[in-house]
Amino acid sequence: MNKDDFHSEQKKDSYDKFTDDDFKVEEVNIEEDFDLTQWIDEVVDMKEPLDEELALVQEEEQILSDINTSIGKQIQKELDYNKGKENRKRRIPLWVKIVGASVDTFVLIFVLLIITPGGRDFLWNTAIGVAYGRMKFDDGTETLQQTTMDDVSEEALKNQITDTPVNWDTDHVEDGPRHEDGIVNVLLLGEEAIDSGGGRGRTDLMIIATMNTKDKKLKLTSLMRDLFVQIPGNKDNKLNAAYEIGGIPLLYETIELNFDVKLDGYVRVGFEDFESIIDRLGGVNISLTEAEAHYLNTTNYISKPQYRKVVAGPQTLNGNQALGYCRIRYISTKDHQSNDYGRTSRQRVVLNALFDKYKSKSLPELSLLLFDILPLISTDITKEEFDTYLRAAVNMGLTEIEDLRIPADNTFEEGYARKMAVLIPDLDANIKVLHEFIFGSVK
Repeated sequence: MNKDDFHSEQKKDSYDKFTDDDFKVEEVNIEEDFDLTQWIDEVVDMKEPLDEELALVQEEEQILSDINTSIGKQIQKELDYNKGKENRKRRIPLWVKIVGASVDTFVLIFVLLIITPGGRDFLWNTAIGVAYGRMKFDDGTETLQQTTMDDVSEEALKNQITDTPVNWDTDHVEDGPRHEDGIVNVLLLGEEAIDSGGGRGRTDLMIIATMNTKDKKLKLTSLMRDLFVQIPGNKDNKLNAAYEIGGIPLLYETIELNFDVKLDGYVRVGFEDFESIIDRLGGVNISLTEAEAHYLNTTNYISKPQYRKVVAGPQTLNGNQALGYCRIRYISTKDHQSNDYGRTSRQRVVLNALFDKYKSKSLPELSLLLFDILPLISTDITKEEFDTYLRAAVNMGLTEIEDLRIPADNTFEEGYARKMAVLIPDLDANIKVLHEFIFGSVK
């Protein structure tokens, strides 16, 4: 027997020593070692840690569930919105989209025009161009000379008063009419053409409007229509006859010759258009005396009977009433001026009232007003001059008007020439008064 066989035999003998009972006892011992009750007790002792872990797991699952629910709702909401948007797009007509886009574009452009300097300048230039184009331009180049009759006074014919001799001093015309930078003189004219037979009438309203940009002042100088003056190339006559004879060019020459003032342009309106302008501006606020109100209500100075219902005191006069007020001659004003002195005074009162009413208006409001009334006006002012004058007036911030009447007090005589009742001026004295008022000094 070799060594390996010996060991193998030995092992076999060892196994043979164990009986079945020995194995059974071993199995019983194993089963007895596992105590079920003890295991349950151990599980029960671990209850609290297990509950906390389970609670954490449940909380995490709830959070995830809430997140999923929220995301789901958001996705559904977005899908519903896109679906509704598509439906709305399908329902909106094309013309509505075009109008909406046009309005948006217009609003954007308007805002840019308002808030930017370049935009405001563009708006200004556009408004000036439109406004100027509505006026009637007449520089007098096609003016024809026409004959005129002397305005003979009934009183002179009745009394057969002889002519008053006139000696003219023309030394002031040698160096040309006076003009200074920063001072603009525009002639305002009201034309009375009722008895003109279709031709030019007489200028019963003549006012030099002076804008002094150096002193920031606006001034009005009334030239009385009965002033007896030299009219170049014609007989001496009343000042209001110059326009009737030779239009604007001859009136310029007449004023420059007699009063040594260079005129920079004119603005003319007929009396009927004057009524329309007042009405379109909403009337004019005037205070009447008891005598003025009674006179206007009992005469034809207010040409339309339905408007003869003015009262004493402050009120708003319409165009027909205001024109009647401007033409009153035979009733004294509050400051005791009558005849043509009172009439020219009332003309300045109306212009001052209009100025007071509209001086606080904004530029857009004034532009709308000008747009409405400019077609009733004639002028020889160019577009460039119109732009310059209007800009200067707006930038000056004018708050009041100063006024004057020529001939000034104590510088003239009342008399008759060719049986016409006239005012014979002392030209030298009136030139001094006028220049001091307009230019601030005597030449």
